[in-house]
Amino acid sequence: EDVLSFLSRKAVILKYGFPVDVVELDTQRAYQGSAASEVLLQRDLSIAIAEFAPTSKLVANKQLWVSHGLKRVAEREWPQRFYKRCVRHNVFLQWQEGEPEPSMPCGCNLHPRKYIVPRFGFITNRDKPREPRSRPPKIFATRPYFAGLTSVEPDTVSMPESAPAVTMKRASPGLMVVLCEGRRGRGFYICSSCGSGFGSPQNPHKGPHGSECRGTLMPGVSLGHEFITDVLQLQFLHQKPVTGIEPVWFGFSLAYALVEGAADVLEVPSTDLSATIAYDERYDIPPIILYDNVPGGAGLVARLEREETFRHCLESALERVKGDCGCDDDASCYGCLRSYRNQFAHQYLQRGPIKHYLEELIGIWE
Repeated sequence: EDVLSFLSRKAVILKYGFPVDVVELDTQRAYQGSAASEVLLQRDLSIAIAEFAPTSKLVANKQLWVSHGLKRVAEREWPQRFYKRCVRHNVFLQWQEGEPEPSMPCGCNLHPRKYIVPRFGFITNRDKPREPRSRPPKIFATRPYFAGLTSVEPDTVSMPESAPAVTMKRASPGLMVVLCEGRRGRGFYICSSCGSGFGSPQNPHKGPHGSECRGTLMPGVSLGHEFITDVLQLQFLHQKPVTGIEPVWFGFSLAYALVEGAADVLEVPSTDLSATIAYDERYDIPPIILYDNVPGGAGLVARLEREETFRHCLESALERVKGDCGCDDDASCYGCLRSYRNQFAHQYLQRGPIKHYLEELIGIWE
């Protein structure tokens, strides 16, 4: 591992000043001629694991490029982790080979899975790119998970002091994992020898350089990106309204409203912040994890620790979900809760319950 990657992964330096997590879809320029020489396809790894995932198609320079698999580098291996995740409770656990398999705190019995961190990027095959007939659909999405703090447990503050409705664990470094689990969560078949990737078993198969490969296919593998950043843990104590929305999706809906509200108050793009939820069986509303969407952290979520700033965040979030966007209460749109990054949750996000909840919550401060 190079020095910059190590220092930024450990949050010693800020990654937004050293973009070490940018990877490329290698178009094999030496074999594609001028069509590839004018194209440079690069993405942050958190985006690339979906946009450059094996079998993904994208248009660049009026040509259709197809990802063939993960790029291999001689004498180096992809980082691999085992993990379990419960979609119902949004519990996520990960561990390395040789470590004992942890039990799920939610009690669900789940089989371990594996994810690979494709830190060397992705690669096309040597077939000539074709002219696209239409814009290819985006078939893969990503989902963020909170894997735990990397430092001592932070102090907790309650807001408002007179009648606590929210407890907040102060911003501290935490490990975030972003996963792409393939179509319908089935993962990918990744060749351990050549890096070729498929949605179903194909053996023998052609490697990215055109030769036949009989390497072992790893089944059901996900693609992942890990980074340490500043996280702010929120636990809402005010009771969730009685609605048909499940607690997990109520938590996500509230989380994404807070992201938009915080971005407005902090005067930063909403893409600089993100959110997910955790699990705590003691509460109706899952813990919400707000985090700087910048590996290494940028000190953004820490600014929400001031009670006045956090209240303004709630008020701005309420403005976002009041209904000016025009969608129904039991739905959502890009004008309120939806964004490119939370596509996995689009069909479950609901604006109305969050509007009513925030109105009640803000009333406690008054």
